[in-house]
Amino acid sequence: MKKIMFVAIFYFSYASADTIYQWSDPWGQIQYSKTPVPGAMISDLTALPAPQETTEQQKQEAMLRKFQSMRQDNLRFSQAEAERQALRMQELEARAQCEQLRDLMFEVQVADFRRSSIYGFYLLPGYYGHLQMDISREIRQKCR
Repeated sequence: MKKIMFVAIFYFSYASADTIYQWSDPWGQIQYSKTPVPGAMISDLTALPAPQETTEQQKQEAMLRKFQSMRQDNLRFSQAEAERQALRMQELEARAQCEQLRDLMFEVQVADFRRSSIYGFYLLPGYYGHLQMDISREIRQKCR
């Protein structure tokens, strides 16, 4: 049992000493090293592979991919901004419509008050009441 523990401890200490880190350089090439680099992950490799030189074509392709990525990000941002503006316009239109409905309700109530105050009683019962109910229903449905 002691020999197994000794072998296990020796194996794990040896394995951790040869930790190889993997990361992607600015040109998109996978690089390996024994020292940790910001953004690096631990690799499954046990031996350090030979370093690869980045060719000019690989650099140009990486720059093209980066440019296309930036272009797509800008397009997504523009679309999101247009959607936000459209939602804002819909919200403003809804508020304006609610304001108009409330103004109309006020005018109907004033007209109902004038009519009842002139004659002292309702000549046509329910005329303004139906308007008030209809406008009130519209306000409840659209102005929350």
